[in-house]
Amino acid sequence: MLRTLPNTAREEAPAPRDTRDAHSDTLRRAVAFIEANAHRAITLADIAASIPVTPRAVQYAFTRHAGTTPLGHLRRVRLARAHAELRSADPSGGATVADIAGRWGFAHQGRFAAAYRQEYGVTPSATLRSG
Repeated sequence: MLRTLPNTAREEAPAPRDTRDAHSDTLRRAVAFIEANAHRAITLADIAASIPVTPRAVQYAFTRHAGTTPLGHLRRVRLARAHAELRSADPSGGATVADIAGRWGFAHQGRFAAAYRQEYGVTPSATLRSG
């Protein structure tokens, strides 16, 4: 009987999707919050609460419209801000890579240097020296 009648007892149900608010306006508002608060220790929950939508809706909006995650975008914004600061800083005036990275939320210097080099093709210290 199970062979002749359709049976979904063994099929797994798809996970529910929170797409109600996962549209481009959600992305725009989340990006604006990230850019205004990149210097702060913010989480996905903070981003979602600022809009306000669920964290899942923020994740879906970024995935669908930006091809990244909210925290991936935050990381790129912070890298860009650290890069701009490294370019304009004066190393003879006491500016250090560690200080600048720390201001932009990068506590682990090795990870910061690796991400920076991957994004900009040079080390953060080379950027600081050339600025």
